[in-house]
Amino acid sequence: MYGLTVDDGGRVALPQRVVARLRSHELRLQSHSPAHLTLVAQGGGEPCLTVTLGELGVADVLSFLNMFRKTGVLYLELADGGRQIFFQEGEIIFALSERVEEDLGETLCQTGRLDRATLAQVRSELTGEWTLAQLLVKKNLVAPRDLWLATRYQVETIVYGLFASDQQGGACFVAGDPGRDDIVRLSMSTQNLIMEGLRRVDERALYLRRLRSFEAQLSYSGRSPTDLAEEEKRLLSFIYGAPATVADLVVRSGLAEFDALRLLYQLAEKKMVDVAAAAPAPLTEDVAELVELFNELLRLLCQAVAQREFTAELQQALRVLPSPLRELFRGVVLAQDGSVDGRQLMRNLTGLEGLEQKRLLVDALSELVYLACGQARRLLGSQASGELTSRVQELVRRAQRLVAGGEEEER
Repeated sequence: MYGLTVDDGGRVALPQRVVARLRSHELRLQSHSPAHLTLVAQGGGEPCLTVTLGELGVADVLSFLNMFRKTGVLYLELADGGRQIFFQEGEIIFALSERVEEDLGETLCQTGRLDRATLAQVRSELTGEWTLAQLLVKKNLVAPRDLWLATRYQVETIVYGLFASDQQGGACFVAGDPGRDDIVRLSMSTQNLIMEGLRRVDERALYLRRLRSFEAQLSYSGRSPTDLAEEEKRLLSFIYGAPATVADLVVRSGLAEFDALRLLYQLAEKKMVDVAAAAPAPLTEDVAELVELFNELLRLLCQAVAQREFTAELQQALRVLPSPLRELFRGVVLAQDGSVDGRQLMRNLTGLEGLEQKRLLVDALSELVYLACGQARRLLGSQASGELTSRVQELVRRAQRLVAGGEEEER
């Protein structure tokens, strides 16, 4: 949770991501006590329930809304991104998520109804006039029935993902029909989703105990791949030539995380793969220099602000970046000192040429630093953060010169 104080003038400094969402809204004090303060954005509905997740978990909140047959939207702000769960008379009918892995386009790719090159092309054509779903149907790239099936699968994935998260954060329920035309109203059983979600938590833990971690290395054992399902054979084919990490195989599988882990677990149980401890992938000298330039600044900003919530707030901000930056930070977890593991960023850039990798790496880290500077300026004030801002500009220029030098050498 983010620590706030009320100054003598009654002012409160809000986190940057909250400011970005509420900047144009008038706020109204709804309720308060010695232990809480609730502000409501005008025009955003009337919250009738707010919860700090911890003692009460996601399953408790979903069960409560189901039991009392509530209609409305549950807004969740979790450590790994925001979600919206839509209810009608206690049953879940739709869901939205900020997580890249739970995007509709990602779901269509996972279910084999769309290839990633086509998805990237369609995303580039989005202007706000059409949603992704509408544009896909308009271009006859996805049949309406396939889109409906993918949407149902997406909603299930979002709900199950709630149980896999650490459940740290807050929830707010706004009662009443959301009155939105851009949602598909599905018929789903809330209790069935809760039971399946809890079951998957236990199974996921079992899978990861066998596979050690997402950074563990899997290699082909050499056994003949007989009596394997087609999906198992396809996943195994990725490591015939060279080992790969569990995380890489989950991404390459094109499946939802839980389904990919289940298949990898089955391959390990059948002794088709050998599991070894994670082997850190070394960065090239020039990429390591680029990453260290930005990490130097991130550590400096974190130290200057000296607040525990600084990196947590930055981590949250990464979840709402526009594409493709959001995809570049997929799976990236900031260290307590604000620094970033460049190896995960480079894994997300796999497939691009070296120079293009560096350009996108600098773009991604520059955006991260920009977000960090915005936080520092808000917490320290413009005057106190002026020297840090100058340092930022110098480091970014140095990074750009490194990339420009690579371009000259390539010519």
